[in-house]
Amino acid sequence: MAEIPALYSQRPIISRHEKAAFYQPFVESAALTLVDIPITLVSVIVFTIIIYFMVGLQRSAVRFHACP
Repeated sequence: MAEIPALYSQRPIISRHEKAAFYQPFVESAALTLVDIPITLVSVIVFTIIIYFMVGLQRSAVRFHACP
């Protein structure tokens, strides 16, 4: 949601590029999405790790490696 104002502020530039036949607006939005994916993944992983240890879940993997 925070990116919507930024996209609207870039709209005049995108429309000028479309009129000059530089590239389509879809290419701009696809590029922005591809750039945002790694940033989002890193922030989700960091947040998850912090929450995992704050909640106090088990810190060892003994239960997963034990044979039944």
